[in-house]
Amino acid sequence: MRITTIFIITLFFYTLNAQETKKTTIPDWVVNNKVPANINSTSNKEDGAYTYLLIDFQDNLINEEQYAHYIVKVLNSQGISEMSDISVSFDPAFQTLRFHSAKIIRKGETINKLSNTRINTFQRETNLERSLYDGSLTSVLNLTDVREGDIIEYSYTIKGFNPVNKGNYSGILYQQYSLPVHRIYSRLVTNRKNDINYKLFYNAKEPEIINSELGKEYIWNTSGLENVVYDVNVPHWYDTQKRISVSTFDDWKEVVNLIEPLYSFSKNKIDLPISINKELDSKQDIIIKLIRFVQDEIRYLGFEAGIGAYKPNKPDIVLSRRYGDCKDKSLLLSSLLQNEDIEAYPILVNTQVNKNLNELLPGHNIFNHCIVYFKHEGKGYFIDPTISNQGGDLYHLSTPDYNFGLVLNSKSKNLITIPKPKRPSLRIVEDIVVDSIGGNATFSVKTEYFGSRADFMRSYFKNNTEKSINKEYLNFYSSLYPTIMSMDIISFEDNARPWENIFTTHESYLIEPLWSPIQNTDGIYFETYPLILENLVNYTKSAKREMPYYVGTPYSFEQLTRITLPEPWLIKEETKTIEDDAFQYSKQIRKSGNIVSLNYKYKTRKEVIDGNAVSTFLSKNNEVRQQLGFQFTYDNSSDGFNLSWISLLITLTTFIASIFLAIKLYKKHNPKPENVNKPKSIGGWLILPAIGLVLTPFNLIFQLFSSDYFHKDIWYGFQAAGYKNSEMLNIYIGFELFANISFLVFTILLIILFFKKRTNSPILMVYFYGTNLGLILIGSFIINQFGIDDSTLVKDLFGGIIGAVIWIPYFMNSTRVKDTFVTTYKNKYETVSNIKEKPF
Repeated sequence: MRITTIFIITLFFYTLNAQETKKTTIPDWVVNNKVPANINSTSNKEDGAYTYLLIDFQDNLINEEQYAHYIVKVLNSQGISEMSDISVSFDPAFQTLRFHSAKIIRKGETINKLSNTRINTFQRETNLERSLYDGSLTSVLNLTDVREGDIIEYSYTIKGFNPVNKGNYSGILYQQYSLPVHRIYSRLVTNRKNDINYKLFYNAKEPEIINSELGKEYIWNTSGLENVVYDVNVPHWYDTQKRISVSTFDDWKEVVNLIEPLYSFSKNKIDLPISINKELDSKQDIIIKLIRFVQDEIRYLGFEAGIGAYKPNKPDIVLSRRYGDCKDKSLLLSSLLQNEDIEAYPILVNTQVNKNLNELLPGHNIFNHCIVYFKHEGKGYFIDPTISNQGGDLYHLSTPDYNFGLVLNSKSKNLITIPKPKRPSLRIVEDIVVDSIGGNATFSVKTEYFGSRADFMRSYFKNNTEKSINKEYLNFYSSLYPTIMSMDIISFEDNARPWENIFTTHESYLIEPLWSPIQNTDGIYFETYPLILENLVNYTKSAKREMPYYVGTPYSFEQLTRITLPEPWLIKEETKTIEDDAFQYSKQIRKSGNIVSLNYKYKTRKEVIDGNAVSTFLSKNNEVRQQLGFQFTYDNSSDGFNLSWISLLITLTTFIASIFLAIKLYKKHNPKPENVNKPKSIGGWLILPAIGLVLTPFNLIFQLFSSDYFHKDIWYGFQAAGYKNSEMLNIYIGFELFANISFLVFTILLIILFFKKRTNSPILMVYFYGTNLGLILIGSFIINQFGIDDSTLVKDLFGGIIGAVIWIPYFMNSTRVKDTFVTTYKNKYETVSNIKEKPF
């Protein structure tokens, strides 16, 4: 082991020495551009820390050399810090680096820094966080004694093109940057037999084309002072800088002919790495199993030095070592699918400039990623094998929005369009159960993630510890509920991964206490708030602009928050909507008994909006944010219970009138008995209505004192809640109070008459069941007319109908009823002959 380590270290330093950066003179073919003559008047305060006087790129396609030349003026201490280190990266597999100059021009005097400055070369993997190792080296010159006002000039040449090019060349030349540049010089040298195709963007300048002793030269010489300043939050693919797309390829077919052979492999059948049941697994099942294997079981890791940046490893090698980069994984998946007689190919894409990829000239180096295209039952599918923990069947696959791709198939002649991904969605159900006014609450959350959001959350739960996840979630809610604490660990369900791709989480918390005091009052309150939705609609602010604004990948959001309160709460039921061309929002407030429900919905319609629509978009989203929350307040002042004199007056008046009528009814209403024999006792089916009759007064008394009829706030609650017809609702409250007291007195009278077996009991029992049903119907009608949702009415209405249907016919027709209720007022028992009925 020790010998192996020493060997690797020795080999590493040998490689660095072999690729040691040299100091040489400028190549003969280079046009040597001088420092501008007016260097003392080429800057102003608006330039920032430094300003570029010259950016000079010259590429020789014949010699395979790239020359770079920079002249920059340092304007302040920040510029000194940023420009004192000169660093250049190159690939030692096929390139060498030569520095030609590094000097400082100070007050007309030139100070040569290259001759006495050490060039340090080391390996720095810039894509290490993406598990990619390109083997590139970086050479650094550290300039000493740089001062404010100095002009730094340096130049170098990188010799060597990637062998995969095979004489081809493509790229982008800029005539405009995001910083002012006084002069931009671009030059391409090729032989006279090979023309260079070019395409101008945003009024870029035509080249000067000359034939020289070197061959054919394309020269762009321009000022870049009209720099582009990008607005905030522009799409990543948006680029309005003057630029030129250059290429030696005439069409995309030539690119395919160059790259496709690199993806060739032996057609020997690869051992299937998954288990398949031919009797149970459909073709789709096999495809999904192969996709999941490559995504989850083949580690994403790449070594892309030299030709490895373009040429993938053989599928059997990738399969045996269980790792590979995007090219390796895509070729492996394609080969596995082909072995199952499924048409499949790698497809090259670009993850950054994908929106405008079809506008560029054909080129092999404009792609930075590789995925897979395959066909099943006549339909094309796209899958990214580098995304792990994905879910969904073929109809629910989620592939990023790559827009365009080049299929590596010998028949391919052009880019193909990649369909837009399915809209991801998020659905949340929150339940807050409040134990008492001023007390605590339990808080449970169920969240369902769909599509790409399910993929993300699946990876999140796999890549983080249970403790860190619980801590992060708890911190998230603590901004709204500072006293919140976990009741259980956060759990998840992933049962729908193979089909719809739904990932579900469950959370459970205790908020102790839930309520907070209202400042300068004796009241208390608590608030609910859709925190996730607030984050989703928290868009970056922007002043008046012309550039497009990036809204994000279109998605759907829904949240239902249910608050179970210890008593009924007066609220206004309503639906609020806010719409824009780019989004749709609604908030619905509903009440059912002690439960208040808040239903939020938000859906984006566009990924990008025009600059002139941004102001309206942000303004309407600000409206959304301002009315997201919902607050419950309770007046806990020292005044305590405030008696309603209106309720007291209605109660006393109704009670006195009802007692008067009850006494008169008791004495005067004496129908003739239908049976002259000795009355039977209360038994048989009569036991059931007797029990219900006895329990009714207790139920009525409970309703009277639990419904706050006698609190003065009951008469102002509907108006405070925002109901338009609050006066009519108050009339209904008064009628309900009157009806309950009258019915209470009537029920007590009926109990007395019932157990005295008075002859008027049967008909009064009919009135009892009929009146009960009538009051329920009237109340239900009035409540529905005002849009108030009360689920108890349905239960009461059902019970009232059942009671009336069963017992009204029974008391009217039953022989047992006629044989039982034969007693009249004053006489315990009288025969029919000696009773004189007195009209009531």
